[in-house]
Amino acid sequence: MISKVLSSIYSWIILVVVIIVVMTANSFYVVSTLNDLSALEARLFTTNRVINAVNRLHVAVLRVESGQRGYMLTDDEEYLTDYTETLGVIGELMDEVEVSSFSSDIDEQSVRIEELLYLTKAKINEVIKVVELIKEGKQKEAIKLVESDKGIDLYRRFEELFREIDASERGMQGTHLANLMSLRRDSVNTLIISSATTLLLVIAVFLLLKINSREHEKYQADLESVNEDLENRIEERTQELSLYSDELARSNRELEDFAFVASHDLQEPLRKIRAFGNRLESGYTDVIDERGRDYLARMLNAAERMSMLISDLLAFSRVSTRGKDFSEVSLDNVIQSVLDDLEIAIDEKSAQIEVSENMPIVRGDKTQLEQLFLNLISNALKFQSEGITPVVKITLQEVSEEDTQDIIMSEEYDWIKITVADNGIGFDQSFAEKIFAPFQRLHGRSEYKGTGIGLAVCRRIVERHNGQITATSAQGHGATFTIIVPVDSEPFGSNNNNGETHNDA
Repeated sequence: MISKVLSSIYSWIILVVVIIVVMTANSFYVVSTLNDLSALEARLFTTNRVINAVNRLHVAVLRVESGQRGYMLTDDEEYLTDYTETLGVIGELMDEVEVSSFSSDIDEQSVRIEELLYLTKAKINEVIKVVELIKEGKQKEAIKLVESDKGIDLYRRFEELFREIDASERGMQGTHLANLMSLRRDSVNTLIISSATTLLLVIAVFLLLKINSREHEKYQADLESVNEDLENRIEERTQELSLYSDELARSNRELEDFAFVASHDLQEPLRKIRAFGNRLESGYTDVIDERGRDYLARMLNAAERMSMLISDLLAFSRVSTRGKDFSEVSLDNVIQSVLDDLEIAIDEKSAQIEVSENMPIVRGDKTQLEQLFLNLISNALKFQSEGITPVVKITLQEVSEEDTQDIIMSEEYDWIKITVADNGIGFDQSFAEKIFAPFQRLHGRSEYKGTGIGLAVCRRIVERHNGQITATSAQGHGATFTIIVPVDSEPFGSNNNNGETHNDA
């Protein structure tokens, strides 16, 4: 029965708990002892500091007086060398004595030290006065001052007070040393008890591990069997994912080939329609009546819009498939290049473009980043109310945790946040997501030209750079586009093999 109880895991748990409680109590006692040791060592240091400071001050006073007497007896200025050097440091010695008195463990010590400093100043002043009288040739007055009882009395009081302070501090030092030795003996005993307790704990843990090892061996076989089955499933799933990946890559290539062929096959008839339409418009205007000319104009306009639509759609589809490899790109240079391209449009509208200084250098596709800012700034210039000067502000801002909380792998990169704000016509915030979808327009073609794919291209570019773009606006109060991208990353979702974007259409 006793053997079963001892072999029970609950018995061992109780034993370990008891040992831990005892060990914890010992630990608290050890910590308390160590704190007391530290306090006593600090007090010993303070006592030594007071003793040393007072002794140095005593020696300094003696040296000053010795220099004064030597100079007085011999009239040799060599004796003033040590005198002068000691006067130069005696102020520091007095400050050190005064500071050390604040930490003394003796209640009356600060009063004694204050009186000692007063006597020191009086004695030093008396010595200096004698030396100055001799330098001025007033030997009699100097001798008279020395022969008076003032200097002797000052030194006698100084000496008595010095001995009191030194004796009291040395007595306190002896008390601290005795307490320190007693605490050290106690700490050794405590260490022995703690070591014994720790040994018992180790033995208990060892026994528990021995008991649990049998259960561990039992479950190990089951775990190996489950792991083997899991590895087989993972291998099968990996093969399936590999097939899906190959199929997806093939599908993407087919879509790219389709977009390439479609752009050529659709653009060629459109070129002919526009060419023959232009010939009809220029050569047969007199033959065609007003209705015919209207039909012809509509046909040419539709053909032009169709051509723009095909070009934009092709550009949208090639953001990921035909993007360039990432390299170091200066956003200052990117934005300046875009502003140079839009120079005529900016001048025509007298637009004000404000760009933050010191835009960072990021890893990215330079051509696509130029396209991103070109689309955003062009929209800011285009969607303006009549008679209002466009103002576009491109600002670099700090990125907060809230800004990147919805971004995958946000902790793996350093991020930058750029806002492009304008004072245009704006839009209702309920359309903030809709405007990034392809071919989504909030205004009629007669009001503002375009295919409605520019912002969709912007989103594809930002997503390829592992970032996100959002828009905030209110009707009639402009729009702000916020771009958050990593400083150093690799292209996301790109099977770029060609190296650069082509426009074959």
